[in-house]
Amino acid sequence: MSRKTLVNVAFVSAAAALGLYLSRGPWIAYREQGAKADAASHDMLRAESEKKELLVQQAKVESALGQEQQARSQGYLKPGEEPLKLSGADKPTD
Repeated sequence: MSRKTLVNVAFVSAAAALGLYLSRGPWIAYREQGAKADAASHDMLRAESEKKELLVQQAKVESALGQEQQARSQGYLKPGEEPLKLSGADKPTD
């Protein structure tokens, strides 16, 4: 190889290496932004799921049946209703 060809190959190699080194920063930023986007997407899906659950609970509480179930779970009875008492329910079982 002649000296001129060797200098050209060295120059092109150095330029390629410098280009690769300088392009490292944008690729790092690209990966970081991708990770942030994935995290935001995960948070959004979790929030949507929570919203769905809350809407179901709200619909249940706002319905007459849901209100009755909630009241009964807290021990309320309808007017004229008496609690059912089972004999032997107070005794511990062995």
